[in-house]
Amino acid sequence: MIVGIVGLGLIGGSFAKAYQKEGHTVLAFDKDYSVLEFAKIDGAVSGDLNRENLSQCDLILLAVYPMAAVEYLRENAPYIGTKPVVIDCCGTKRVVCRECFPIAKAHEITYLGGHPMAGTQYSGFKYAKENLFHRAPMVIVPPNFDDIELLTRVKELLAPAGFGKISVTTAEKHDEMIAFTSQ
Repeated sequence: MIVGIVGLGLIGGSFAKAYQKEGHTVLAFDKDYSVLEFAKIDGAVSGDLNRENLSQCDLILLAVYPMAAVEYLRENAPYIGTKPVVIDCCGTKRVVCRECFPIAKAHEITYLGGHPMAGTQYSGFKYAKENLFHRAPMVIVPPNFDDIELLTRVKELLAPAGFGKISVTTAEKHDEMIAFTSQ
């Protein structure tokens, strides 16, 4: 499997390490090129994720802040194609999904909202761990709740991260739950 990761902080870096450990090819992009270079030296990343190879990925994870995820998808949608499944990893879903679902539909991209419910008090690639997601829940917000084939595919694509449970919900229900548990 070829996995593209946008953003190599704690979440993106942990995904990179998890997929690399399982023998998958990890391509990545980070706005701080020194972080990307360090991730390559560390062995978590095989190469650069760019417009030329986006369409070759099986899975693309947008592990950046919400509006950065929207902007990345908007700018790169013409280069993604129909093969990859794109999942954002943002902590809120309403705004991201509201913006990204139409972009994905217009470009025939398979996109789902996502939120890995894992982390630490630290941030950045240097704190990334290959087992950060082991037994942790993952929340998915699909555009269509009746597409069992897609949900099965997503579960298979996320399996190398080691999530304990994958839940499906709406963006509104997700954000309501997060607001309640965070506050």
